[in-house]
Amino acid sequence: MQQKQPNQPKTAFIFSGGASLGAVEVGMLKAIVEDGYMADLVLGTSVGALNGAIYASDPTIEGVKTLEQTWRNIKMFDVFTPSVLTPIKNIATFGQYLISPKNLRKLMDDHLNFTKIEETKIPLYITTTDINTGDEVVFNKGLVIEALLASAGIPGVFPPQRMGQRLLVDGGLVNNSPISSAVKLGAERVVVFPIGFPYTPNKEPKNILEILFRTLIYLLNRQLSADYHIYKDKVQLIIIPPPENITVGPHDFSKSDRLIDRAYKCTKDWLKKGGYQKLSCEFKHPGNIHSETLNLSEAVESQPEKPAKERVKENVSVIGKALKETISKEKKEVKQKYHVSKDKLKDSIAGTKGEIEKSFTDTAKRIKNKYHDITKKKDKKE
Repeated sequence: MQQKQPNQPKTAFIFSGGASLGAVEVGMLKAIVEDGYMADLVLGTSVGALNGAIYASDPTIEGVKTLEQTWRNIKMFDVFTPSVLTPIKNIATFGQYLISPKNLRKLMDDHLNFTKIEETKIPLYITTTDINTGDEVVFNKGLVIEALLASAGIPGVFPPQRMGQRLLVDGGLVNNSPISSAVKLGAERVVVFPIGFPYTPNKEPKNILEILFRTLIYLLNRQLSADYHIYKDKVQLIIIPPPENITVGPHDFSKSDRLIDRAYKCTKDWLKKGGYQKLSCEFKHPGNIHSETLNLSEAVESQPEKPAKERVKENVSVIGKALKETISKEKKEVKQKYHVSKDKLKDSIAGTKGEIEKSFTDTAKRIKNKYHDITKKKDKKE
């Protein structure tokens, strides 16, 4: 990795929130770090805060590869604790969440090698939202896992974290890509790692979940679009372009390999074209209300929704394809683990066999020597 030169601007890396689409940031980061670019401070929201924390603790290419491996191995239930009782209990007892954070806490505990935020090699800032006041709350010291759980606490899904008088939830509600915070901290160059847009443009969402997730991602990117227009002339603002037409929803953790590889290739190509140096790079957003054109249209009678039979057929096909891909991936992983275990067992047996043969040979030699000693003593007596 290149060393920062004294005359280089103070650089902030911004990692956005976006659940499973955080894998996109990992591919981008790998390409950026390989090219020798580094940060002076790191800011993150939600899953971006976790990516930022791991990077800030080890900002080397080895550290990034460790983060990459974590994402390649992650499963949905490593994040979302499966339980039918938890949502029923909390709905019945007026609780504040549907999913226990137990598995998410374990994931963080397994992959973070430090306890306090201030222990990172690069200053780390974790963005959260006070659900009572709507204030942005940024952690720069204290218990890192508690801060990360607050930052990733999707309202209604995970429990809010109560700290003093504050009730903290996902930072994406107020600042999903905290450019404004970086500027307040004195950053002169701000590099944003966005999550991109799930699904193919002009392709309709097939169910309620897809509508909700697409809505969430558009809202999160909408704020980034606004910040781009506010800060593009105030600091050196670089927004790394994510891959186009991402067909993975933010709830799907089974496609991390695909997201990392696509983002890595996309960022490498962008770097070769001098993208990092083009500080006025345009940020493309499908809901950009700051464009010069206004989309005027005529309202006509709405078309009826698709028949239930057709909707079911489409979704079964999508689910079947996803299930087939997951089974194929799991089968491949099991096969690899089997071969690794087989090779280890083979080596272990070979090693044990060698030890037994050596032990037998040594014992035979001792018996033979003992026999010769006894024979010599007998010959002397006679």
